[in-house]
Amino acid sequence: MLEQLGGLMDMVKKVQQNVDQVQDQLKQERIEVSSGDVIKIILNGQQELVAIELNPKYLTADNATLLQDLIAATMNNALTKSRELNQTAMSKLAGDMNLPKIPGLF
Repeated sequence: MLEQLGGLMDMVKKVQQNVDQVQDQLKQERIEVSSGDVIKIILNGQQELVAIELNPKYLTADNATLLQDLIAATMNNALTKSRELNQTAMSKLAGDMNLPKIPGLF
């Protein structure tokens, strides 16, 4: 019984190490989403904002509402792509380790 528990603990430790490694890799990934030449948003694979770049020629009071809308839309698009990248990496990890598909695990 203790041997089984020890083996299970070793497996859990290996899974955690692999998850940590994939998370580190995702942190280095960059997702860039642009709205034409107006705005570019850069996220990493962990849905963290890395940068927002605005084209200065559009920074006028007349464009404020347009810029706000574009920032929101571009950010949402970037978040979707970052989540997809994260989900793909976690699913691949689960498949590589022959883990059962448990909803919410990855």
